[in-house]
Amino acid sequence: MYRDQASLEDIYRAGQNCLSFAKNLTQSALKSDEVRLSAIAYQILIIGEATTRLSDEIRESHLEVP
Repeated sequence: MYRDQASLEDIYRAGQNCLSFAKNLTQSALKSDEVRLSAIAYQILIIGEATTRLSDEIRESHLEVP
């Protein structure tokens, strides 16, 4: 269960980072900011990696999340 907790914390933190990096930017401004786009892409990578560490129990109890 510790591993699930740590993974969920990683997912949450990376999601918050994405929101922070994109805050107050228009879509066109964000598209032209390669540094922020790269930072957001990295956070999405972290989310993807963390989801692979979640237990089957967590996955099965939240079928609404793809």
